[in-house]
Amino acid sequence: MTDQVPVLPAQGYSGERVGVEGREVSRRIGRIEIYEHPAEALSVWTELEAIAPASAYQTHKWLVPWIETVGRSSGVCPMIVVARGINDLPIALFPFGIVQKGSVRVVHFLGGSDSNSNLGLIRPGTKLDRFDIVSLLRATARKARLRPDAFVLLNQPRNWEGVENPLTLLRHQPSPSACFSATLKSNGPSFVEERLSANTRKKLRKKGKKLSEFGAVSHIVAKNPDEAARIVDAFFAQKLERFRQKHISSHFESLAARQFLLRAYADGLASGDPAIEFHALTAGDRIVAVYAGAPHRGCFYAMINSFDPDPEIARTSPGDLLLMSMMKMMFERGYKAFDLGIGEARYKSAWCDRPEPLVDAFYGLTVRGHAHVLSESARLRAIRFVKQNKWLWETVQNLREKLG
Repeated sequence: MTDQVPVLPAQGYSGERVGVEGREVSRRIGRIEIYEHPAEALSVWTELEAIAPASAYQTHKWLVPWIETVGRSSGVCPMIVVARGINDLPIALFPFGIVQKGSVRVVHFLGGSDSNSNLGLIRPGTKLDRFDIVSLLRATARKARLRPDAFVLLNQPRNWEGVENPLTLLRHQPSPSACFSATLKSNGPSFVEERLSANTRKKLRKKGKKLSEFGAVSHIVAKNPDEAARIVDAFFAQKLERFRQKHISSHFESLAARQFLLRAYADGLASGDPAIEFHALTAGDRIVAVYAGAPHRGCFYAMINSFDPDPEIARTSPGDLLLMSMMKMMFERGYKAFDLGIGEARYKSAWCDRPEPLVDAFYGLTVRGHAHVLSESARLRAIRFVKQNKWLWETVQNLREKLG
C-alpha cells in the first residue's frame, strides 16, 4: 500500500461523512455508519454516552479535543463506527481511529496512550455476541474509505458497570499492566486512616510541615484558562526534568499534548463542565505538585501527575500530599471512586483497592494484518512478562538510567 493515512489539516478535517447503507450486518446489527468527522456522529454519540456504560475516555468532550490535537499530529484518522439495530435504532458506537504503520493500516481506539480504559458505547439491553462483533469489524473494513489490515484494540476492561464488554469476545490476551482505582466508601478522614498506616500518616504530616518552610501550602484547582495554563506549564517543566533524570522519552514533550490538555479544559469551561480538571499543590507561589484528570459519573480519572524534582522539595513528597488532599476533596464532592490509571506504582498500591485487569484484543483482516497482529501480540506479551517480574523490571529501569 503506497497511500498514507492523511494527517488532518490544522483547520477542519480531510475526510467527509461516510454513511454505510446496505444489507444486514448480523442478526442484531442492521447496518453501520462510519464517520471521519466527529461532529456528524455527535447526536448518536451524545445519546449513547448518556445511557451506556462508559468511562471519561469515551465522552465526546474528552475525545474530540484529543482527535484535533494529539490525534492529528500522530496521523490518526477518525473511524467512528455507529451500529444500528434491525429497527434502525443506534445500538452501539465504537470510537476507532486508523493509522498507517509502515505498510500496514491499523485500527486502534481513539485516545491512544492518553486513555486508560477503552470501550465501545453499547445501548443498555443490547447483547452482542462474537458473530456480531466479527461481522461488524468485517463490514467496517469493507465499507471504510481507508481499508484497514488489522484491529488492535488495547487496554479494555472485561466488563464495565456490571456489563460485559463484547469486544473481549475477540482473540485477546492480558494487557501488560492493570488499571488501579480506589473505592471511596467512607468519609475522607476515615478513608485516609483505612488506606494509610499510622506511621505513614505521621510521616506525611511531618513532610507537610517541612514543605511549609518554603511558603504556605495550598491545594488549588484551576478556575480559568490562565490558572490552567500555569499548572500545565509547571507539569511539563517538572515532568520533562524527571524524564531527563530517568532517561525516558515521552510524547508529553509535544506541542499537541499541551494543546490537548488546555483545549479539553477550555471547551467545557463556559458550561461549567470541562473535560479535564487541573489540581496543584503550592508552597507560597511555587507549584510543587500537579494532578490533572477527568471527572465523570462520580469518578475522578487521574491522567497526569508530576512533582517538583528539586531535592529539597521532592523529599517532602508533594505528590503524595496533593493526592491525599484530592482524595478528601472527592469525598466532599460525593464521588464514589478515584481512578489512578494504568501501571504499577507504590502510591497506587497504597491507595487503591481495585486493580482492574485489562485485555488487548486483536483481529487481522489481511495477510499483512495477521502478521502485524502476531508481532504486536508477542511484543505486548514480552512487555507484560518484564513488568510482572519485579527483578526484571527493576533491572530494565536501572539499565535505562545508566545507558541514557
